[in-house]
Amino acid sequence: MFHKSMLLCGLCALVLPMSAQGQDSSDELDTVVVTGSRIGYSDLLDTPAVSLTKPGDYLLQTIVLSNDSRDAEMRKREIHETIAQLIASAGGRYAVFYVDEYRVALNRDNHRVDLEEDDERPDSSLVSLQIRVGIGGDPAKAETIIAEMRRFIRSASKVGRTEIEIRGDTALIMNKPERFRYELIDAIAKDSKQLMTAMALDCKTEIDGLNRRVEWKRASAAELLLYIRYSVTISDCRQGSQ
Repeated sequence: MFHKSMLLCGLCALVLPMSAQGQDSSDELDTVVVTGSRIGYSDLLDTPAVSLTKPGDYLLQTIVLSNDSRDAEMRKREIHETIAQLIASAGGRYAVFYVDEYRVALNRDNHRVDLEEDDERPDSSLVSLQIRVGIGGDPAKAETIIAEMRRFIRSASKVGRTEIEIRGDTALIMNKPERFRYELIDAIAKDSKQLMTAMALDCKTEIDGLNRRVEWKRASAAELLLYIRYSVTISDCRQGSQ
């Protein structure tokens, strides 16, 4: 049998942190955006033994639109018209976002966003946007989806002297990673039980750290490695029954 004491220490500690978390309804806090390289062996050494690999929900690519027409109003008009054409060609496949304080989905009514002056080139304006596409629940197709999104960006119609540059790696988005908390806790509990079985010991087992938030690292183009930084304390062991 799996001792109830195995989970009591960690589960009791969950009450207060989870109550506070339940009050947080912000989409920004419930969504993670992960950029950078994928996890390697050295990164795994810094993660707990038990983790879950789950597909993300979206892929996100940053692009920069720039224009060096001499007249400032012409630069603004040409960039805004390029954004309008980008939105129209995206259809239902891609979403175009502008990031100010929050990420805002653009449409034909709000696409005339503020532009920045290019500090490196005179008489030039630019704006950073993001293109988002759903993964569709099949992480194996992520590389194909990324390639298709980049072809869409490169083939976008550009008005006047507007140019579009793909900037940085494609990021991975996951909504509400905390929804996997109890699946992780269950996996940790099962691993602790299996450890006792493998050693043929009957011990008092305490799991600490289950009140911590779920953490993540990028495992592949479309997947995140999710984990909780827990520790297991084993004491009062005696030989298990044969």
